[in-house]
Amino acid sequence: MNYKKAIEYLYNSRPYGKIKYGLFRMEELMDKLGKPQNSYPIIHITGTNGKGSVAAMITSILIEMGFKVGLNISPHIISFKERFQINRNLIAEDEVVTLLEEIRPYLEKMDAKGEEFAPSFFEVITAMAFLYFKMKNVDIAVVEVGLGGRYDASNVIEKPLVSIITTVGLDHHKILGNTEEEISSEKAGIIKSGRPVVSGVTRPSIRRRIEDIARKNNSRVYFFWRDFQTYLVELKPGNNLFHYEGKCRYENLSLSLNGIHQLQNAGVAIKALEVVSDELGIKLKEDTLKRGLSNTTWPGRFEKLTYMGKDLILDGAHNPEGTRTFIESVRRYFGEKKIRLLFGALDDKDYKRSIQLLSTIADEVIVTRVSSHRSTSPENIYRVWKTYVDNVKYIDKPKEALEELLKTSRNLVFCVGSLYLVSEIRQLILGGEENA
Repeated sequence: MNYKKAIEYLYNSRPYGKIKYGLFRMEELMDKLGKPQNSYPIIHITGTNGKGSVAAMITSILIEMGFKVGLNISPHIISFKERFQINRNLIAEDEVVTLLEEIRPYLEKMDAKGEEFAPSFFEVITAMAFLYFKMKNVDIAVVEVGLGGRYDASNVIEKPLVSIITTVGLDHHKILGNTEEEISSEKAGIIKSGRPVVSGVTRPSIRRRIEDIARKNNSRVYFFWRDFQTYLVELKPGNNLFHYEGKCRYENLSLSLNGIHQLQNAGVAIKALEVVSDELGIKLKEDTLKRGLSNTTWPGRFEKLTYMGKDLILDGAHNPEGTRTFIESVRRYFGEKKIRLLFGALDDKDYKRSIQLLSTIADEVIVTRVSSHRSTSPENIYRVWKTYVDNVKYIDKPKEALEELLKTSRNLVFCVGSLYLVSEIRQLILGGEENA
């Protein structure tokens, strides 16, 4: 088997996007593999938005602290290999093949018991990540959930160093629940007995739900604006200054990631590392923290690129909560003027509410198709836009849509609505291998 065949197997034999409930398949697979997830300490992260940014910051700071850090993320932006990283280095193609060949015999035995027992795409790649980090002998792994928390494939982690719940909003509500309180219960399912929890949640009713679950698990919870805070000093693209106050106070920290929301994410990341430092009996040094934050990279999150001689900001805001955050960042960095927008969304997202919100800041929009099996009716998205904004076009191919928008632009344009669209546009601009 080569890398191409391995990817084809994962996407075709394990149908991509098919969700399977329950943890019994993962538990069985982990048992067959010798429970690799128990071989190293893990920081486990869930949340509606901010998971990836928090994971990236924590990883960057831990690397500066001298640790060998495994990072497991979902989804990837350009390459499948982004899902498995060691100290920011992507897994090699032959290592993907090796992992799959080791796991495949167990998969086939489970498949033989029937469809219900056949591990899903996400379950398989999560198992591959746990096994990979054991093979590479990492010091710490940072693991991001795929969906929810309680029944997510990653929730076979038994004793996390710390569990993180970044935010809670109405995303995947058809799967996780119809209210933020219901969704918070699903996400709080990653809380484990006696293990600390850090959260960026600020809404009182959701905090109470998380605290109730933490109390039943005898777990201490640290909340943003109650147990730790961040204070804005200056917003400047690539050099956003803020103060942090938690166990310690750190002043004039510089964060490379853009967006006003990233200050809260940074606060969550720092507090989690304060907790981890206490757990491991080590010291979090200010100069190390500063280097880690300033060196953090996370593609597709209010990221500024240049194409056809014009500036473009990519942001993977794909739900109403993320859209509100995007709008606030646009206003904080660029004022109240209207913007020109390339937009694409998946059918299973609340794109109608996102469009309604974005219409308050957009005066010209080009809608395009997102390259995903979950994008089946972009024409409907175009029609929704037309109810709010007069100057709207539909161009099916993202490359043609972007170039049309840039052709008549004098200033900055924005691309928002789906990480899949951001991925395609980013690959168009920067090149690189195909998005697998």
